[in-house]
Amino acid sequence: MLLLALMMVPCVIRAQGDDFGSQVGVEMTKKLDKHVRLDIGIEVRTRDDLSAIDRLSTDIGVRWEVLPWLDLCGGYVFLVDQHKRISHYKEGDREVRRGMAEVGDRKNLREFWGVRNRAYASFAVSRQWGRFKLSLRERWQYTYQVERIVENRYNYVYKKSDRAPHLYHGKAHNVLRSRLTASYKLQGLSLKPYASVETYNAWDLEKIRYTVGAEWKLNSRNTFDAFYRYRYERNHDDDDPCRHVIGLSWQVKL
Repeated sequence: MLLLALMMVPCVIRAQGDDFGSQVGVEMTKKLDKHVRLDIGIEVRTRDDLSAIDRLSTDIGVRWEVLPWLDLCGGYVFLVDQHKRISHYKEGDREVRRGMAEVGDRKNLREFWGVRNRAYASFAVSRQWGRFKLSLRERWQYTYQVERIVENRYNYVYKKSDRAPHLYHGKAHNVLRSRLTASYKLQGLSLKPYASVETYNAWDLEKIRYTVGAEWKLNSRNTFDAFYRYRYERNHDDDDPCRHVIGLSWQVKL
């Protein structure tokens, strides 16, 4: 399954109109017990070819190693997103009737910061053969977007903004994330390359994330993770494209 999914990467990368972004984070871990640890992380994501902040997040979770091959995990994430909402002209709109715009053209843009609260629970199983390791993680996550009134609205035809308020109602979203990862520890090096495929399902497939990267263990307390990721959105368009992501994270053991 992993090899077949990775073989699809060159095909999806050729897609036109994809976005480019980055992901940078720091994770601090603290052992609470021999088999229990606390994880606290902060992360920044960018989009629109690195020109805009996409997300700021803080994550706190607890991981329990039930067996050498089984982990349980649960936690909470506080997210602040820079939303980009674009509407399009429909048949019957005044500008369409006057010939100023066509059906499907961009109409209005609203950009605003929004808050989301997320809870998650997961289990992960793994199997190791020498230096090669294969793991599967299943995670359920519940996300609630807080209600927000946005006043500023930019119109693409008139090329100006007004103060027409719009209420974005609070909404909840449940999703099941399934991630398969293969890794290999290089002999004589503190380097572990890996590849993974992760699907997002909410009664239907929403997106897939393909990732290749490597972990570098600098010492007993510090580990760096550099990766490339392709995020495929099933219902992508010019306003919500698929995205290439370059990422770097730093894990610190306290």
